Amino acid sequence: MSLFSRSDLHDWLNNVDGPAALFTRQGRFMNSNLAYDALYRKVSIDPLLMSLLDPDCAFRASKAVRRGQTLDETNGSTRIRVSQIGAMALVRVTVVHPIVESIPTQRLSDTSPNIIPPEPAITTSLVKSLSRLIGEVPIGFARLDCRDARHAIIQEANPAFCRITGASVGSKLSDLVMAANAEDLDRLGVGIQSAVELDLVASGGQACEGWLLSDGDDGAALLLIDVSSRRDMEQRLAQTSKMQAVGQIAGGVAHELNNFLLVITLNCDALLARHPVGDPSYGELQSIQNTSSRAAELVKMLLAYARKQTFRRDILDVGSVLTEFAVLMRQVLDERIDFDITHGRDLPNVRADKQQLETVLMNLVTNARDAVLMSGKGKGSVTVRTRRATSQDVRVALKDHTIAHLEDMDWVMISVEDTGIGMPGEIANQIFEPFFTTKEQGKGTGIGLATVYGIIKQSGGFIALDSVPNEGTSFHVFLPAASPDEIGGQMPAPVPAPADARPIDLAGRGRILLVEDEEGVRNIACRLLTQRGYQVTAAADGEEALEILEHEPDYFDLVLSDVVMPGLDGPSLLKAAKPYLGHARVVFMSGYAEQDFAQTLEDERSISFLPKPFTLAQLAERVKMELAAV
Repeated sequence: MSLFSRSDLHDWLNNVDGPAALFTRQGRFMNSNLAYDALYRKVSIDPLLMSLLDPDCAFRASKAVRRGQTLDETNGSTRIRVSQIGAMALVRVTVVHPIVESIPTQRLSDTSPNIIPPEPAITTSLVKSLSRLIGEVPIGFARLDCRDARHAIIQEANPAFCRITGASVGSKLSDLVMAANAEDLDRLGVGIQSAVELDLVASGGQACEGWLLSDGDDGAALLLIDVSSRRDMEQRLAQTSKMQAVGQIAGGVAHELNNFLLVITLNCDALLARHPVGDPSYGELQSIQNTSSRAAELVKMLLAYARKQTFRRDILDVGSVLTEFAVLMRQVLDERIDFDITHGRDLPNVRADKQQLETVLMNLVTNARDAVLMSGKGKGSVTVRTRRATSQDVRVALKDHTIAHLEDMDWVMISVEDTGIGMPGEIANQIFEPFFTTKEQGKGTGIGLATVYGIIKQSGGFIALDSVPNEGTSFHVFLPAASPDEIGGQMPAPVPAPADARPIDLAGRGRILLVEDEEGVRNIACRLLTQRGYQVTAAADGEEALEILEHEPDYFDLVLSDVVMPGLDGPSLLKAAKPYLGHARVVFMSGYAEQDFAQTLEDERSISFLPKPFTLAQLAERVKMELAAV
């Protein structure tokens, strides 16, 4: 790591006497002064040394560079000097000339032809330049009275060292390090090139990397670099990786659970049709059905957290969605809680899934309600605010969290504020993790806010929070504004059919190709549809379905296909089978949204989607409605 910025480094090198260049420990060229540039090429260390020195000397010099050692050796008419500057090697190459004028002729025959001239004196300007650079660099530098880091006293220090450590001249080095990590000082030694991590007392455990350098015969100098930001970034990256891994597991588990629940639900519906109200088995069957429904809701939450929810995004007016949904939100609040919605002016439209946006709002409002009731104040308020925001507002709301490649654009900010119990920082940092909850046993699953986080991220947005213990919490949701092209090219959102338009007679006629890799789902769905009068042909995967369609083109009225299948999946099947579909309608079944399917669903607005797990009535209704449109 370089001690200086690139411009300061170049200035410093130009003040070094003679040709000089800096190389990394791997031998890669980094920088050089003008004298070096005039004589040598900017190549890595080995080609340079082999062109100037004999092989043995070149090997020793290369070894010194790579191992962080010092070297001063003359080979023929070339003097090579290697010294260490931080984690880099300073290499100086000079041509040696005998000083004939200053040495009597009779002595030349008695001495080596390679006479090394005396070192030139260090100029005053170089001393001033180095002093200025050491004083201004953001790297801590201190001179110590001895090389034993445990007992060393700080004799001199630059401003950066004092700022990083909070220490001053005369302080004992061991007093700057946290007591629990004092043994790390024992690993500091002159010539040890790997950095030693030190946790300092200042700022409650500030992380630094330190190197101990030689200073004269017995003295030492400590080089200190603040790596707190890097360590924090590494921890956040590790946390993100952990959350992604959990998300992948949750998505895979939810996909399998959906299929299991679908088999349970359809078989239960079939049994309920034969055991109506009054039958001795009706109560047990109804209990199975209710439990399956609760499990299906939990699976949906897992999919939302894993960002595998199936989205069908439309252009939405956030103000209208909130006003319409406010009626339901007021019903879930306690009469002791004042509820208010305040809309900002000139809100841009967003491209989002309305149902998922409502899920976000319901989770945030119910959590705000619970926080107010837990505060013990007897009353409180929950306020929902909207306003137009900028990318800078997003950066400020997310505080110190780095956002890569956040372009300048408009956003809609939805804030849910409460006057509840609030939360300390350590809880706020975990609040979006799955199955983390502050509620009592049995009063929360810990998946609600994780679901919110997944939905917002899958929508391309961000969520942040501000919380003060015993005062309240504010959640801020940022959704990107829809672009003019999206607004102009977006077809109107489909209008849901009124409740009385649903078919009552669920029997029908038509030829259906059912594509499902899960045998249990395939068998029960085939049997139930066949019982209602349909001609059903089953395929166990996409390849088999494509063969059937190729053999009987334009034959089927409806293709009912799973999305995620081994080999040829649903979207790929649709693409390959288009020449053979004819007038056939297409319905995709899934609870798991792969990215290519999500894009296909949004692009192909005529494709119908049936989320898993579904009931027998939902399956029969969808089939009859689709066949009626053929």
